[in-house]
Amino acid sequence: MSKMKTVSGKEISALGIGCYGIGGRGHRGVAITEKVEDRLYIEALIRCLDKGLNFTEISAGYGHGKALTLFEQAFKQSAIKREDLFLTHSFYPVDLPLVDTITEDIRHFYSNTSFGYADSTLVTQTLFAEYGDAVIYAFLHSLLDKGRTRYVSLSNAGPARIRSFRQEFGDKFIAHEGHLSFEVRELEDQGIFAVCDQLDVTNIIWRPLRRNLTSKQGWPLLNELAAKYQRTQNQVVLNWILHLGYHPMVMSASIKHIKENITAQDFQMTAEDYQKINEFRPSNYHPPLIDWNKDADGDEIVTLAKDFEKHLKKH
Repeated sequence: MSKMKTVSGKEISALGIGCYGIGGRGHRGVAITEKVEDRLYIEALIRCLDKGLNFTEISAGYGHGKALTLFEQAFKQSAIKREDLFLTHSFYPVDLPLVDTITEDIRHFYSNTSFGYADSTLVTQTLFAEYGDAVIYAFLHSLLDKGRTRYVSLSNAGPARIRSFRQEFGDKFIAHEGHLSFEVRELEDQGIFAVCDQLDVTNIIWRPLRRNLTSKQGWPLLNELAAKYQRTQNQVVLNWILHLGYHPMVMSASIKHIKENITAQDFQMTAEDYQKINEFRPSNYHPPLIDWNKDADGDEIVTLAKDFEKHLKKH
C-alpha cells in the first residue's frame, strides 16, 4: 500500500494520469507533435479526474507549457477538490537551459496557477548531473521548509542516488518514477524497484504501454492472455503492473481508451499467469548499457522505452 496520500488523507488511485503529451508531445525547445484540439484534452482529463484518478505528475515544460494550462482548466471544471488531488511538479533538464529557469518555473507554478502547493516536487538524476547536488538539494529543502511542497520525488535514478536521496530527505522522499513495460525490465532486473520497496518509496511507472507499441508487437503470451480473459493486451499489461503493487501513469485523449485503462483494474488473473509475465524476457532483445550514475558511461534510461525496437534483433 502506497504512503502517498492527499492532504485530505485519501490514498492515491491505482492508476495515475500521464500528462506528458497533453497539449502535444514535446518539451521546451522541442517541436510539438501529435497535437489534437484543446477541448479533447480537457474532456479527457475531466473524465479521468471524475472517475477517481487522483494523482499526476506535470512539468511546466510539457507541451511548451500547454499541459499545465489545460490540466488546470480541466481541474477547475471537474468535481475533484484540491485537497483530494496528489499533484507532483516535475523538473527535467531538457526544459531548463539555465538554473534560473528552475526559479521561474517554481514562481509560475505557485503564483500563476490555482493549485497553491505541490504535493511533491520531482527531480531527475540528470538534473543533478547538470547543476550539481548542492543546487538541487538546496532548492528542494527550501520548498519543503516554506511549505510549498509536501514531499520530494525522484525519476530515472539508479540505486545509489535513491539511497542517498533517502538519506538526505528521510520520510519526505515519497516516490520514484521509473519505466516498466512488458518487454523492458531493466529497472526491475537492476533492483531499482526492490530498493524503493525496501525504503518504503512508492514506485510510479511511466509509459507502461510504450505508447501502444507493446500491443503492436504481437507477443504470443499477451495474445494468449488477452483471449483468455477477454481483455485487451493493454489491459493485461496494466493489470499485471497493478498486481505488482506499482502505480502506472497513462496518458490518453480518448474517452474510449480511458475507460479501457480504468477497467484494467476489474479482473484477476491466476497466479500462474502473473508468473508467466514475470518470467518473460524477449530472447532477441539486447538493451544498451545504461548510465545509472550519470558518469557518461552508457545511455540514458529513457532510451530503454523509446528505442526498444532499435534494440530488438528479430530473427
